[in-house]
Amino acid sequence: MEHMKQLEQIMDAIRTIEGDGFQYDEAAILSEYGEKKGKNSSVVIKVLSIFGGLLTTLAFVVFLFILGIYDSEWGMLLLGIALAAVAVVIDRTYNSFILDTFSVCFYVLGVILFAFGLASLEVNEDFVALLVILMALGSLTITQNYVISFISIITIGAAMLFLIMSYNIPDAIHGYLLLYTVLLAFCFLNEAKLLTSSRKLAQLNGPLRIGLVFCLLFGLVAVGKNGLAPISGSYIWISSVASIGLILYLADKLLKRFGIVGQKKVLMLVLCVFTLLPTLFAPAISGALLIVLLSFLINYKTGFAIGIIALIYFVIQYYYDLSLTLLTKSIILFSSGVVFLVFYFFFTQMTKTDEEV
Repeated sequence: MEHMKQLEQIMDAIRTIEGDGFQYDEAAILSEYGEKKGKNSSVVIKVLSIFGGLLTTLAFVVFLFILGIYDSEWGMLLLGIALAAVAVVIDRTYNSFILDTFSVCFYVLGVILFAFGLASLEVNEDFVALLVILMALGSLTITQNYVISFISIITIGAAMLFLIMSYNIPDAIHGYLLLYTVLLAFCFLNEAKLLTSSRKLAQLNGPLRIGLVFCLLFGLVAVGKNGLAPISGSYIWISSVASIGLILYLADKLLKRFGIVGQKKVLMLVLCVFTLLPTLFAPAISGALLIVLLSFLINYKTGFAIGIIALIYFVIQYYYDLSLTLLTKSIILFSSGVVFLVFYFFFTQMTKTDEEV
């Protein structure tokens, strides 16, 4: 009730600022807010519901195994399609968290059975990956369930990476990273437009953000862990170009937000360039840093936490993979730390000066 009163006060304030010409459907806004609040049950109930749904799905898998469904290729294929369809129907027909849990479990099991059924029929694995991508895209257009949409988005990213490795073109991962870097930046920087463009996009905004973050991390892991993908070292810098460019663009926006302009801003941007230069051949670090800055810019706490964890991991991984002596590694880390401390010193001093003025 208290949150509802706060929402009404916010709408009254907006109406006062915008004037009499501002129109909105107050009843629809309050109704939508009430539905979302109703879905936000306690964490214990959510955990128990998800755990119960997973146990039920596991029991169903055991039952299928007893029936021998895994001995029938067409049986797995048709059952996978049926389960995915049932999951979509449940999501669109009923508005219950428990039923949503079952729909998610059915959807995941359906996609797995669909893929295994096609593989058992000796369908080309590349064609299977393409069909899984089409299935995930179809699910995104039909249902707006948060978890199903999230699973569909990361399934598309994983399938794309599978196709890249299947066709033995590992350097195409650079194109994958460029695609998802641009998509992530576009989604984050145009959040307001996406939320107001249509109701469907507004509902997909949440899973789209977190899904794109994970898809980008998939690619960053591929280039960030030495030996995981046979990528040519001569072109590793390609994956860093888009990230570094976007980081500098975000740095410019953030400096304006903190009131730093003129020569001070130019000096800060130059320091940013020198700070980012070492990451030119470490695209995983610049990519994780981009996630942190984008999440900070729009106050997306989940993405910010994921970006910080990824940044720490990729820095440690890069240090571990360096083919240098321990003394040389220590000097590199020491020098990097000094650069960041200098950057921090200049930034805090400039912001303090602006605040005093």
